Amino acid sequence: MRTIKLKKDKILLEDEIQEIYEEKVKPIGNGAMIMSAKKFIGKKAYIIIRK
Repeated sequence: MRTIKLKKDKILLEDEIQEIYEEKVKPIGNGAMIMSAKKFIGKKAYIIIRK
């Protein structure tokens, strides 16, 4: 079961997590991307941008 709660500047996410990445967003063409392992192709991901 997935639960997401937002309170001012805090977020609480409860879900079945497989792996956590800390990565810089890199430019690609007119957009941007985050590198990930090939084994996660087709999986749903959450992207949280920090200040």
